[in-house]
Amino acid sequence: MEPVENVVGLMSLLHNIKDELSLLVFSGVGGAVVRALFTPEAEWKRRIAQGLGGAISAMFLGGLAAQMFNHIVNDTGPYAYLAFGFLMGSGGEVAIKRLQDKLLGTPK
Repeated sequence: MEPVENVVGLMSLLHNIKDELSLLVFSGVGGAVVRALFTPEAEWKRRIAQGLGGAISAMFLGGLAAQMFNHIVNDTGPYAYLAFGFLMGSGGEVAIKRLQDKLLGTPK
């Protein structure tokens, strides 16, 4: 592979990452809203920590899972990023809530 081809491939990757990140953020926010509606949290500090954990999970794990899914199934387009961002964001929030309940106890 020529060095010029590597630069072109890197530039296309950087161009596409904006779209993928915006899809992950959009679906992660959707997951946070759904979780906030179905399982409201009494303490706002705990809810903020759960939201941040969900956002980080949606961006990193959702992107990783969507990228792997895109390689297994031939190019699903934006749908994989939307689905996995939502799932990983919601999963991240649940994981943080379970960790909070285990370390801090359940809220009264």
